[in-house]
Amino acid sequence: MMKINKDKSIGRVLFIVEGSKTEFSLLRRIFCNILGYEYIEKRRNRADFFQNKNKSSSKVAVINTEQSNISDILDENDYLDDIFATLVTEYNFPIDRSAIYYLFDRDPISNVDINLIEKLLNDLKNPYENEDLRGGLLLLSYPSVEAYIVSSFNEDTHNIEFSLGSDVKAYIASNNHMQLNKLSENTIEKAAYELIKYIEGQGIKMDIDYFGETNSEIFYKQEEYFKIHSKYKLISLLSVAFIQLGIIEIEK
Repeated sequence: MMKINKDKSIGRVLFIVEGSKTEFSLLRRIFCNILGYEYIEKRRNRADFFQNKNKSSSKVAVINTEQSNISDILDENDYLDDIFATLVTEYNFPIDRSAIYYLFDRDPISNVDINLIEKLLNDLKNPYENEDLRGGLLLLSYPSVEAYIVSSFNEDTHNIEFSLGSDVKAYIASNNHMQLNKLSENTIEKAAYELIKYIEGQGIKMDIDYFGETNSEIFYKQEEYFKIHSKYKLISLLSVAFIQLGIIEIEK
């Protein structure tokens, strides 16, 4: 059973995302409107930072990579580092003492380099500590972040299959009950439950504190399934962050 803990203080948490619209709307809805945290965002297609007026011991920042591609996590042009510097100096957001999550799509068209994804999964295994890169945990959505929205409202969503993120967007558009402004405490709990059902149904062992091995096993299972069916089972790993941070508690 999943239970949301709105009183949990999560400190400083940074989300680095792929897109410039859905991810921001989704995370702002959750962290600002539902949880009431202090929230900062910087989108690549907007010159200014956005900061809400909530006062909370929990502060979340959301930024995106220079381009909408998973290879931009490597930050060869120092785009992310420049934003980090602004967060530290102007917003009192210490990157080196923050949990970092990378939220990206496993869309086979937009992110085609399987070897790079495998490498990033091996490197980005912990939101706080990594040996060669800045800290972070890579959380994929199959095939796109919209999987989280579907799993917030529908039952047994891991039994639904899609090839591309555009297919999931069309599915959401044809179902009026799946809207961002309808996300709530209950839907956050439900999305987490749907993810756990997938993991348990696949016989994958989950260690939420050391999620790297679980993360890779999910990836390999999804890739094998895609080779056979040309579709992914619909899941988003965004809920992993909420469970790790204690926003979602698993009651046994």
